[in-house]
Amino acid sequence: MKKKTNIVLLFSVLMWLMMLPAAGQAYEECVEKGLVAANNRQYDEAIACFRQALRLSPHDIRNALTYANIAHVQEVMGDSLKALDSYDMALGIAPLNLPILKARASLLMSLGNYTKAIFDYGKILDIEPTNVDALLNRAYIYQKRLDFQNAKSDYERLLTLQPDNYAALLGVVILFQQANKPEEAITRLSQLIGQWPEKAELYSVRAEIEAEANQTELAIMDLDKAISLEPTNKNMVLTRAYIYLKEGKKHLAKQDFERAIALGIPRGQLKEELKQCR
Repeated sequence: MKKKTNIVLLFSVLMWLMMLPAAGQAYEECVEKGLVAANNRQYDEAIACFRQALRLSPHDIRNALTYANIAHVQEVMGDSLKALDSYDMALGIAPLNLPILKARASLLMSLGNYTKAIFDYGKILDIEPTNVDALLNRAYIYQKRLDFQNAKSDYERLLTLQPDNYAALLGVVILFQQANKPEEAITRLSQLIGQWPEKAELYSVRAEIEAEANQTELAIMDLDKAISLEPTNKNMVLTRAYIYLKEGKKHLAKQDFERAIALGIPRGQLKEELKQCR
């Protein structure tokens, strides 16, 4: 909640920087009241103040950022679709405003609207070709859509900018896994583990690939290491439980299922698995 409010304040700073000669003190007062209300988590009042500003000066170029502030408040309130409409209004006034484009792309991505998110990330990269977040997020979307070639292209482009970008390096590993190239994926994971030996997820991902390749003992060893680094990670514990169950090691599987339940997995969700452990 606090994070969202800070973003609203960022837009307020941008607004003052972009301000044209004063279009009226009343407009500025409404915006300022809206920002204060947003900071105090009085979200309905904040939106009312911003909308009052829009009514006072409907053709003001600054309205792009006022609409963006409304959108951020609506996101905080959980009104994602209304926020999307507000971002659309903002970009209708200032279509090349990078902060607003980034905010809308992020919201579209969170809503699973990948087609429109890719379009926004493409516009961001047209304006700022070295934008790492846009490259990373677009690569992730391509990967989700199994568009491996475009995903690989974006990851490689990002890695020319930041050769040690962890998320991009891991993304390339997942690409190899999805492309049914487990040996290459494992080789690259081993290199990453050499760089980041305390990253539990690296051992967990390698274990997943090893399990798919029927290298069960190696998978268990990697999961043991991952869980030792993140003892409260219920998903890793659950993954190890399923491997134990598949291998017929019912006692060890039951221990991990019970541990996963203690960590927050609903018992009812594992009812059948626990029966198989008898």
